[in-house]
Amino acid sequence: MGKRVLFVDEDQGRHGSTVSMEYLVRGFRLQGYDVFVLTWKTEPQARAKLEEHATLIDGVWGPVTTITMCVHFVYTDSPFSVRGFLMIVKDVIKFITGLVIVMKTIRSIRPDVVYVNEYSAVQASLAAWFMGVPSVMHIRSLMLKGTFGFRKYALTRLVLACNRKVFAITAREASQLRPGVGDRHKVNVVGEFVPKIGTLDADPDEIRRRFGMSSSAKIVAMLGGIQEIKGSIDFLRAARFVAARSPNVKFVIAGKDFSNGNSKVREYYSECMKVVDDLRTGDLIRMLGNISNPLDLISVSDIVVSPSSQSHFSRPVVEAWAHAKPVVAARTEHMADLIAHDVDGLLYAVRDSEECGKAILRLLQDERLCRKLGEAGKKKSFVGFDAERNTRKIVDACTMLLLT
Repeated sequence: MGKRVLFVDEDQGRHGSTVSMEYLVRGFRLQGYDVFVLTWKTEPQARAKLEEHATLIDGVWGPVTTITMCVHFVYTDSPFSVRGFLMIVKDVIKFITGLVIVMKTIRSIRPDVVYVNEYSAVQASLAAWFMGVPSVMHIRSLMLKGTFGFRKYALTRLVLACNRKVFAITAREASQLRPGVGDRHKVNVVGEFVPKIGTLDADPDEIRRRFGMSSSAKIVAMLGGIQEIKGSIDFLRAARFVAARSPNVKFVIAGKDFSNGNSKVREYYSECMKVVDDLRTGDLIRMLGNISNPLDLISVSDIVVSPSSQSHFSRPVVEAWAHAKPVVAARTEHMADLIAHDVDGLLYAVRDSEECGKAILRLLQDERLCRKLGEAGKKKSFVGFDAERNTRKIVDACTMLLLT
């Protein structure tokens, strides 16, 4: 029997963390591992890529439909508010039930290593520790700050105490752990995974037709759906600014529309849709929703925009670079670390939709600049984010862990 790895999936859909996990699952499988994924995904589209290389185990247990805790940086509710207090209560329940579910799965599967796909399922690492199985963790985002910092402190201590290796996608994600001298060797920075882009399998005009766009229009794309953290309203307002000044441009938003939630979420969605309706009157925008292969959309786009309103790593930027596409991004801390302004992309002030629009116009009017930024980005993508090289680093590190 070959070596076994059990992934613990924290994502119920197919967001960036799942896309990354798909590369890792394939990487472990190619190295001869038997791969299992404990998941709470229910939609076939979200499970399909994982099922190609792994055995999926349903984690739903009675009323428990996820063990993912609300410890991501987007959660800002005070623990003294009703919503914040209830969130903590739910997290305690998720922590305990997650611990039980993962321990039962480990007992059944008997993996050689447990791979926890994000810190929001840290109880899986504790379960592995209890069961005497080495655990490793991937960290792709910042943790919540909290009111007093108690939850973040407890979370970082658990991550470091229960995992033999931690793979962070940037130095910012790594530094939040604040490892002591004895734990620094555990924390490794390994960039995200982007495949080498060769010739397109499909005709670009056919891909455009599939997305409902003509072959002649310039395409300016944003991937991230309608969500405040992604800065959707800024992209839409920038689109309106550009449309008034440049003809024959089509704006595209791909990704989930977060229309349900608390009053703040619903209000944001409503505000975005008002601008969408304005743009639709001139047939200037396509709202694609979730798409199975975002790389297809990027391949036929002329410009890719990352208008994030809060700092986090933007996968579409490096995917656009892999296609030698020029990028425009809000100058968050993560993007300022990643993009050299006027060298491999254009940066603008966060939430400044007019400055974003001006950057888009600048690219639409300067093909030479587009080529320059795209080619520089492609080189950077290959150096830091090559999927084959980065997955191999992680798989090799886990294999060495088992040997020692």
